[in-house]
Amino acid sequence: MRRWLVLPLMIAVLTPGAPARADSPAPATPQRLALGTATTSMSLSWEQPRTGPRARWFQVYEGGQVVARSTTTSATMAVAFNSTHTYTVTAVDGQGHESAPTAAVSGHAWAYGMNPECLSPEPLTMTATAITASTASLSWPRHPLWQDLELRVGGVSLGRTTRTSVRIGGLAPETTYSVGLYRYNGCLQRTVPMGWGSLTTTAGGTERPAAPSALTVAGRTDTTIRLSWTAPEGPAPARYAVYDGDTLVARTSGTAVTVGRLYHASWHTFTVAAVNAAGDESAHTRPVPANTEPCQADPPRPTGLTATAVSPSSVRLRWVFRSAATSYTVYDGDRPVAVPAGPEAMVTGLASASRHNLRVTATLPDGCGETPRSTAVAVTTPAGPTGRPARPGDLTLTGNAPLGVDTTALTLSWTASPGGEPVTGYRIYEGATLAGAATGTQLSLTVGAGTRHTYTVVAVDAAGTESVPSAPLAVQAMYMPPP
Repeated sequence: MRRWLVLPLMIAVLTPGAPARADSPAPATPQRLALGTATTSMSLSWEQPRTGPRARWFQVYEGGQVVARSTTTSATMAVAFNSTHTYTVTAVDGQGHESAPTAAVSGHAWAYGMNPECLSPEPLTMTATAITASTASLSWPRHPLWQDLELRVGGVSLGRTTRTSVRIGGLAPETTYSVGLYRYNGCLQRTVPMGWGSLTTTAGGTERPAAPSALTVAGRTDTTIRLSWTAPEGPAPARYAVYDGDTLVARTSGTAVTVGRLYHASWHTFTVAAVNAAGDESAHTRPVPANTEPCQADPPRPTGLTATAVSPSSVRLRWVFRSAATSYTVYDGDRPVAVPAGPEAMVTGLASASRHNLRVTATLPDGCGETPRSTAVAVTTPAGPTGRPARPGDLTLTGNAPLGVDTTALTLSWTASPGGEPVTGYRIYEGATLAGAATGTQLSLTVGAGTRHTYTVVAVDAAGTESVPSAPLAVQAMYMPPP
């Protein structure tokens, strides 16, 4: 059975951003928020209007709390199997001005016990807007099998599309066209309609310019894509119109253009039409997919770092990161002291009454390297005992058993500390959160089915001081999909 699973980037999860001030306009609200569901993740994508202040990052909300941040027009949240979630998204500019939220979208993390081709989803509603004598825009909701849809207008195939909108040109005035989305169904062994509708063009002239051809991607950066094409034969058109889906992104009199105001690691589908003096558009070029560079030329650094000494041996850190990260590194001076998966950490095994200069970097996905370090924060641990327990052996996962559809039992084991101050117990941390404690060298935890976790273990002595932590252990809880 084929499964469609988007494995995206882990996004920082923290507090809401600064509210918009009245002295400056906020960015436009993101549009066309779409949600894709998988067994243990939710993938969001949206489009950002090309008007108003440019958004520097986006915030994903669930239940009034920020659950993800992204510097591009998509985000993915790891969730528990058999869980339901509802999200909205806002755009934030460099001054912290935040847009109104999008309309909410909801989804359920689940695995169906049959090929998704054989399911019977609701037919897509196709909407026609911005209709003229020669052109129209079509849009539709995202389909669960969105990779394999074919668009037909007036019975003529315009090829496959992965988008949820398109601009079509070269139409005749006062003419009704059927529109439809089709897909080959492997269960039925035939092509079937997935959505349909019709549109009628307005009155107008009948002359149409010849269509340009050979649209190609000539270059790209993390925020721009350069396009070029071949002019049609005959008289030169008054101008060209460049579309991304059904969104007009450029007008030019030449045969090349650089499309700006894009976001890194974002996907686009461009077409170009010739336009005559009356404003009538030719048929469009074949659509050309293109993506911006995945790595940002100037990635953000972690911000808002706070450090709290919670004992003579331990400091709790928390911070905010506005983009995707695969992990973080905490530095004490120039020495790495922790590598957490999320935007918080416990630094343990420190000396009593010792001063520390702490900074954080984020490791970016797609091989994009490490961000600049955050602003440093100084903290001094309280006075206390000088001895520390020895570091325990590294964690191993010795049990991973579903308890039902919703929960899983994880069993973690480690070897005892080999020396130092006598050990009275052990603490298991997930980031800066205490996940559990044990007097022996094994601990069972009940977690959400399919959830992902990264744990460390520290030894604790009678005074409550903690050892240096073990190496982190990343695990995913097993889950029971339906038969």
